Amino acid sequence: MSKALRIVIYVLAVFGFAQLAMLALFFVGPHVGSGCAAYPVMEVPSPTTAYLATVENNTCTPSHELQTIVFVSDGPSTKTSVFMAPSALRDAGSYSPLPLKLTWLGDAQLQVEYPRGVEGNYQETSVGNVNVVYKQFAHEP
Repeated sequence: MSKALRIVIYVLAVFGFAQLAMLALFFVGPHVGSGCAAYPVMEVPSPTTAYLATVENNTCTPSHELQTIVFVSDGPSTKTSVFMAPSALRDAGSYSPLPLKLTWLGDAQLQVEYPRGVEGNYQETSVGNVNVVYKQFAHEP
């Protein structure tokens, strides 16, 4: 086999391998990694700013549905989820975040108020020295 023919075969093999690799990434790529997007809604510092309550919406569920999560943190590296519920979708094509009210009842107690009928993952809990309590809205906001 001539040297020129070997070079042509080598170039075609490399090109073919590159095409296969790109094709594999095209089909496998969307399923690799978190595929998760987070959207900050609000941050509420405690009275002495020792703690921070954060509300965010994200698409980190397996079906990428929007959910609302409340986190409590006592520093940049510590972030604990204390409330999680599906976000409110009003009509097709429009979005309204789940209305929540976060109130610090002191530096060590956070109250999370949520609308009636919200089925989520929440229970009285403690994060470090912070006690978290939950309450349904007395009147819809």
